[in-house]
Amino acid sequence: MPQFYMRRFALLEDTNKLMVVERHGDILNFTRKSVGSIGYEKRLHDFVENGGTKSIESEVNKLVEMPFAESPTWKKIVNGECASLDAVDGLSIYGFARHLLRRNVKMLRFMQAEHAQYRAGNLFELTAEEREMHQRIAQAPGGPHQMFRANVLDTSMPDDAHAINVMVCQSPTPFRSSTNPTLSISEPGRDSIFGEMFNSLRTWWLSLNRYFGAFIIAGGSPGFSNLGVQPEIARVVNRRFLVQLLHGDARYMLADDEHIENDLEWAGFKFDKNTTHGFRYRADGWVDPNPDTRRAVGRQWRS
Repeated sequence: MPQFYMRRFALLEDTNKLMVVERHGDILNFTRKSVGSIGYEKRLHDFVENGGTKSIESEVNKLVEMPFAESPTWKKIVNGECASLDAVDGLSIYGFARHLLRRNVKMLRFMQAEHAQYRAGNLFELTAEEREMHQRIAQAPGGPHQMFRANVLDTSMPDDAHAINVMVCQSPTPFRSSTNPTLSISEPGRDSIFGEMFNSLRTWWLSLNRYFGAFIIAGGSPGFSNLGVQPEIARVVNRRFLVQLLHGDARYMLADDEHIENDLEWAGFKFDKNTTHGFRYRADGWVDPNPDTRRAVGRQWRS
């Protein structure tokens, strides 16, 4: 996770620190962490070639992330000028959100699981394009990880990028984020928490800083808007970040707002004790909905 992004949610008195919620099984800790200590997955971008270990991390920084960090769009965000973001910036925001989604460890795990299902003959409703993709993965020496690396380094935009609708939103209630910040909000065929209008759309959310974020919508009319929203929108988005954390789809939720304790109780957790930099909540009998995380947590507690 790029540190320049996480610093948009850092403490005002120390831009090297931020408040996070982290989960250990049925325990949630609200605590302070340094920006450099989170958002990094060890060996995520490493690969073996000619008997040696290499990494694309420096290429990711040079080709993708630093150009965006130095772009006019990000300079507006850093300088507190989000209200002036326009349609040109909307395309940059879409590209950055897409990159953050593709570079994340959850995307790699999804690709590996899907390809394993394909090899086992358990994927039946595949398009010709999807079947061709799995055939390419099967033929690649590096398998799913090779395609994952290629996607992370890809700076091109999809052919339908012009059809995306980007809605920049400003809220008086602070937005949260996470170490997997491109948050899925809706997809066709599922009822959306934002109402029937979103049921046929594929929608993501990316928090840009504490008080601005963007809906990125595919499947409807193209466009761009920049407007203020009611605090309730931020409350719904923020709870979705908490659900993401509980499902094991992010290691940390970046959060520093007055509703955290209420939301932890909403999720079924109860106050346990105060800690040095925050507090701890616990849920009795809570079952992790992610089997992979359950196994990992089990190993952690046994070790």
